Amino acid sequence: MTKTLILLRHLKSDWSDAALSDRERPLNDRGNAAGPLVRDALALRCPRPDVVLCSPARRTRDTLAHVAEGFPEAEARIVPALYEASRNTLVRLAAELPETAQTALIVGHNPGLLEFAWHLAEPDALADHPVFLKFPTGGVIAFTLPHDTWAAAAYGACRVLDSFFPKQLG
Repeated sequence: MTKTLILLRHLKSDWSDAALSDRERPLNDRGNAAGPLVRDALALRCPRPDVVLCSPARRTRDTLAHVAEGFPEAEARIVPALYEASRNTLVRLAAELPETAQTALIVGHNPGLLEFAWHLAEPDALADHPVFLKFPTGGVIAFTLPHDTWAAAAYGACRVLDSFFPKQLG
């Protein structure tokens, strides 16, 4: 059975309190409003995750709280390495996912998520999915891997199953 890897960039965050560190910024009103839209789109358009890896930043944890209502049985892990993760870190984390999981969701940040998505995608997919241009907040890109192992999250080998972002949803 083919593995599915879903990448989700955190929802729109609040920059109004300059005293907060980057890690502690919450979602803003727009981000909170988009949460149910992204949750519902994930439920309709993507397989349900078995495992979720989430950055420890507040905005990613808040994003996960919104979308996880659609898959309460998934094992969620807060992974410190996801905060400011590079493409190479994301490649490693994907390869270390449990083989018992058929679908995984990674909730993280740019620029690492976008670079990882470019790394994974079959070259022709980049022109067909606008999310690859910027990977906006709340953006989702779901991939199917070419083989039934997480190590198959390899350069240019993954097919885009779906992609979307909040402005497309409502």
